[in-house]
Amino acid sequence: MIPRRDELGSELRPRTMHSSDTSRRGEPLPQTAEYQSLNLAEHLSQIIFVVTPQGRGDYFNPYWRTYTGQNQEESLNHGWMRKFHPEELDEFLGRLRTSVEGHSWECVARIRSADGSYRRNLCRCSAVTHGANGGSNVLVSCIEVPNRQEFLSNQEETLLGVCLRTHDEEKRKIAHVLHDSAGQYLIALQMKLEGLQRSSIGSTGRKNAIVEECRELVKRCHKEIRATSYLLYPPLLDDLGLEPAVHLHVNGFMERTKIRVELDAEPNLGRLDRCLESALFRVVQEGLATLQGQGAVNEINIKIGGAATNVFVEVAGHGAANVLPAQVMTAHRASGIAITLLRRQILEMGGLFEIESLSGGMVIRAAVPRRALVAQACD
Repeated sequence: MIPRRDELGSELRPRTMHSSDTSRRGEPLPQTAEYQSLNLAEHLSQIIFVVTPQGRGDYFNPYWRTYTGQNQEESLNHGWMRKFHPEELDEFLGRLRTSVEGHSWECVARIRSADGSYRRNLCRCSAVTHGANGGSNVLVSCIEVPNRQEFLSNQEETLLGVCLRTHDEEKRKIAHVLHDSAGQYLIALQMKLEGLQRSSIGSTGRKNAIVEECRELVKRCHKEIRATSYLLYPPLLDDLGLEPAVHLHVNGFMERTKIRVELDAEPNLGRLDRCLESALFRVVQEGLATLQGQGAVNEINIKIGGAATNVFVEVAGHGAANVLPAQVMTAHRASGIAITLLRRQILEMGGLFEIESLSGGMVIRAAVPRRALVAQACD
């Protein structure tokens, strides 16, 4: 074998590791090849530590100290056990005592962080040979994992948000088709029938009863389609914004129900992000439907306004029977969305949503953070 030499021609010899060698942190360097890899652990953002099968701690990387707030001296020997949850420590120690070389296992344990809270960690443990006598210690690496219930809850909220946005977008497309296509065809048919009726009057001097009946049917059909379109998604919301869409919806609501509605909307509210405008319009829509469903409503007051950072909507009804907010949250309305789903949609946007039962009435409030203004019409 040809010896390796340096630039001056001197033979390079392997450096012998002595027990007196120390790392930059003043800690003894590992004695074996397996433990030399622990130098990498000094730079990992993951808990790494080494313990004996009897539970005596030999090494703890810097991230352990950052995560738990426990320094090296406090962690050595059996001090590290104070950071494991008591309910899982006994099982962890029991598995340590049965660890053998080459055998790897893992478990989930709660480790107390520097802020005092216990966090779930997946601990992967591997036996490693240490020392001349060939004894085995256990190398433990831990990585934090989310709580299962929290994880499922977050997944549910994310999926719900996607479903709500998809549902609202589909309603928007259907509403535009009804308003722009079917509605226009009915208007054209109405004009044709009017021309046919004028021809009948000109030739016979009287109206054709069948044509007149068809005209009335077309009028009723057109009215129903417009009402359905506006309940699904008002086209005016995309074209002109929240305030005109609410005005039109309130006028239609008063015409259908004969309930007096006072609308106080900020005139210079401006255009908002389309998702925000849709959510706030739904608050008005669902608020009116909810108050109407309670019966005996004498008057409804709607306020729409905004500040530099948020936009709010308040729908208050007077004269309604006293109803608990929990009962309102579970009631489904004709518009196809429950108040509880609308509340989740508002909360997903970082907003606030509340229902307050008043003496002889009820108020529904929502506020969402103002996003970038938009000027474009619907795409």
